[in-house]
Amino acid sequence: MSPRRALSLCKILCDLAAAPLSVGAPAEVVIADFEAEGFGGWETAGEAFASPFRPTPDRRPGGLEGERMAWSGASGAVAKGALLSPKFAIGGRYINFLIRGQRDFARVLGAELLVDGRVARSACATDDRGSAALHWRTWDVKDLRGSTARVRINDQSCRGDVAADHFVQGDHPRAVPCDATRLLDESHRPQFHYTALAHWLNDPNGLLFYGGTWHMFHQHRHPDFPGTVWAHAASPDLMHWRHLPVAIGTDSEDSNFSGSGLVDWANASGLKRGDDPPILLFYTLRPPGPVTVTNATPNSPRATQCMALSTDGAKTFEKFSENPILRTRDCQDRDPKVFFHAPTRAWIMVLSLSRNNADREAATFGIFRSKDLRRWELAQEVGPGAWYWECPDMFEMPLDGDPARTKWLLLRGSGEYILGAFDGHRFTPESGPIRNRWGASYYATQTFSDAPGGRRVQIGWMNTGKERAPNSYPGMPFNQQMSIPRELVLRSTPEGPRLFREPVGEIAGLYARTHRFGGRTLAVGENPLAGISHDLLDIEADIALGTARAIRLTLRGEPVEYDVKERRLKAFGVYAPVACPDGRLHLRVLLDRASIEVFANGGEADLSGIFFPDPENREMSLVAEGGAATLDRLDIRELQSVWQTAP
Repeated sequence: MSPRRALSLCKILCDLAAAPLSVGAPAEVVIADFEAEGFGGWETAGEAFASPFRPTPDRRPGGLEGERMAWSGASGAVAKGALLSPKFAIGGRYINFLIRGQRDFARVLGAELLVDGRVARSACATDDRGSAALHWRTWDVKDLRGSTARVRINDQSCRGDVAADHFVQGDHPRAVPCDATRLLDESHRPQFHYTALAHWLNDPNGLLFYGGTWHMFHQHRHPDFPGTVWAHAASPDLMHWRHLPVAIGTDSEDSNFSGSGLVDWANASGLKRGDDPPILLFYTLRPPGPVTVTNATPNSPRATQCMALSTDGAKTFEKFSENPILRTRDCQDRDPKVFFHAPTRAWIMVLSLSRNNADREAATFGIFRSKDLRRWELAQEVGPGAWYWECPDMFEMPLDGDPARTKWLLLRGSGEYILGAFDGHRFTPESGPIRNRWGASYYATQTFSDAPGGRRVQIGWMNTGKERAPNSYPGMPFNQQMSIPRELVLRSTPEGPRLFREPVGEIAGLYARTHRFGGRTLAVGENPLAGISHDLLDIEADIALGTARAIRLTLRGEPVEYDVKERRLKAFGVYAPVACPDGRLHLRVLLDRASIEVFANGGEADLSGIFFPDPENREMSLVAEGGAATLDRLDIRELQSVWQTAP
């Protein structure tokens, strides 16, 4: 692995945590390992922690050191309580420990370090997503050395549990240091990307604009509901988001999966009750337990398409009394995207028809029509093929800004698209699938309905991948984040019409300070980013590539590199083709605490990824390798936190 990433989360977890301490290094001092029959000098409160738990060999969780651990689950999920350690002196640079559970605030499920009775450090558990594995958490306590402290393990949840083990202090971290003590300013909390206050987040849903406000709903695991709900957030500017009450809850063990939203301006649904037009949300209701995928009958448990509505301007929502509005043949069809087609005066729903997830090559996107938003008829299936899979979106765009020349675009969850024509009944493809997005951290994309000025604004879920997801955002009360909102435009290119994506202009409202360079040679060994250490940046560069073999931008140890000969951009181990036929490269790069998003040549290609740098890794550089390049322009803009400046 590159030395530039030596302090990354992957490096620390995979190398440092697994390796023995180097010869001559001070030994770790054990605070607690819970190997005795009882908790010894630890004080117990409540009923959650009865005694150290010893799992059987066949149920031994991954990562466990020794034979026992502190676990609140043995007393049942509803039991609450806390464990408080004896006092000890902080003597090492770091305190390391193992933990797992359900993601929540540390005061609910997690661990806290108390100094003089106050919480000086805190860390939350992992997400319990089919694995009971424990993961390392690390507190950097260099400023607390010599203090007397206590550790508290909390389970104040009626639904979750927490397991912790092997609290040790020493001079070596077992993971990237974290601290969740300050809400919205936690060590790995994105500062200008949207996150939920706490708990798991995924697909953006129901994106719409109404009454001067951008509304975003999203998949959320909320502790007050047994299944997945639609959370709700609102913003005046696509940057500053207010967390609002859950919009669509669950009634039992069912879950509300992805979908879309719109304003029913003409009251086609007949659901208007007051001064505001109905605001309608369309979602997939997934029943609890296994959904039948083979030999389905009309009475088999199945996902259905449902509707929720607001008649008070998106303040409150209720489920439509006549749900479901659409029941399809198969049991796993999902993700309705609904919009109005003005020429035929009909509402259109694009739905993922997954063939019960049994044969991905047979999947299609179904196009349904309705006059009243309640009753739907199938007009066409587009496909089949594995490309037609989940989270469809569909819209018309002007080419080069000319409303007389338009194209329809059919998108899938990854943001890839097909160009075509649509007459209100049939979509006719005019291209194969086109890709302009790379990297794993952009999925379930969706665009806003009724955006002002005819804008087309898209948001995606910046996911961390299935393997990393349970232990992502280490120690934080939340898990996962949204992308920066992107403005979409359709432009003519030598290859034909192509979709370009760039950050929305509203990001300029966060600029605090700008460092500007230009008209200078970027020679081998020069670094115009020297001395810049801010961790929230919007960097824009116009570079004449000259004789350079590569251009390398390094942000907090994470490299973004353009290979001139291969004509490709690399970040997070992924390559994106970027041609630069005129020998010039335009880069737009957004750095947040836990993510990097890269836009090349005006959004012709974009590439994004999640990372968790060590808080003290401030490495920043922009260098030419193998020859000189010319910086025609370099703007380095420091951004303010949206959480600190929210109206």
